[in-house]
Amino acid sequence: MLQMDSVVTDLIFKSDATLDQATLLTGLGGSEQVAKWKVLDPDMLDPRAEMELSPSMPFRRRGERRLMLMDETGAPLRGENPDPNVQVPLDLRPAKEALIGICERLPIRLGRLSMLGSWGDAVMVARSARDLRAIALLPWILDPQVDIDGKRRGSQLSQKEFETKVMAYDKRLDELDDVDILASITDLAGVNLEQRGELIIVDVLDAEGKWLPKDSLAMEDALAAWKRFSMIPGAPASKPRPAAPPTNGVAPAPAPAPKVEPKGPPLIVSEIAGRVVLVFPAERFDLDVAAALGKRDWDSIVRSSDGLTGSQRDRLHRDGGGFIAPLEFLSEVFVEGKPLSKPQFEKDSSPLSSGGKAMAVHFPRFGPVSLFEIPGQGRFVTSLTEYSNEAAALVRTK
Repeated sequence: MLQMDSVVTDLIFKSDATLDQATLLTGLGGSEQVAKWKVLDPDMLDPRAEMELSPSMPFRRRGERRLMLMDETGAPLRGENPDPNVQVPLDLRPAKEALIGICERLPIRLGRLSMLGSWGDAVMVARSARDLRAIALLPWILDPQVDIDGKRRGSQLSQKEFETKVMAYDKRLDELDDVDILASITDLAGVNLEQRGELIIVDVLDAEGKWLPKDSLAMEDALAAWKRFSMIPGAPASKPRPAAPPTNGVAPAPAPAPKVEPKGPPLIVSEIAGRVVLVFPAERFDLDVAAALGKRDWDSIVRSSDGLTGSQRDRLHRDGGGFIAPLEFLSEVFVEGKPLSKPQFEKDSSPLSSGGKAMAVHFPRFGPVSLFEIPGQGRFVTSLTEYSNEAAALVRTK
């Protein structure tokens, strides 16, 4: 069984890497060091398990192997349900240096340092900036509701549209050169960038080597640079225009056009236990929204069409709020580092007084939630983990 919130050193080898066992052991730091890790070869698992645990396709090319080295000492470091808003209470600088050493000794294409169950990476080591952007673009390529231009749809892409997007993955990587890719994170607060020989190293560790997982999202978004996608996949992206110098006696530039909100049904706004609760329709909820909820980024979630009163908005920003959202597949949530299955849910869930069943789970990019199922209405997740009955009753009335 994999231990949630353990330190993971993730290695993707070059396709032409040919290593015997002795060379590999030496490169990893010796047999004594390797004995401290739980070594996982994702290629020995069902491919669907890797997609749930930590997807690496289509980043990995044919013939590229992968190893995940897990240090379960002291895990779980942040409790049973790791929260991306909670700092990892461990100095990761020694683990970072060990990762760099491995990448120097072995033919590693990409090395990463993360915590099992947390989205994003604390440290990334690559030999090209292109590979840094390639791994950051995985959320775009794998999201079934984001199209080839990086625009979110209200419904899932057709199979043909999704396949067209996958085919454009390598072309998108040709749009920015290494200088542009690294420039996107050079001045980004909290991101450290350095180069040692041919290795490019980026991390979001603070001065004490601590890591706040939600900081990785900003680094990922900057490297991915969705907003700079070319109209024709593969065409060089246009260079950002420098700001025009101030001039005297010249009329100011016209104000930008007002932002047009995307289409989609409004949220339902209610209250439970004195807290503002946002009830999401399926079209308005995905991993990006979950990450924004974890960061309490209410402005990117709530639209004017949702009809919140000024008082409700003030309370959201001051006190926070809860959410309820539909869930299509049980495997979208995790228990003890593994996707939830139907038999496990039937076995470990508890009955609700209002009818149905509930269970404590972990939702990627957000953290601990309560999963509940209402016969005839489906499954839902809520951040109000202590009020599953009230959340279920609220859904029944909508």
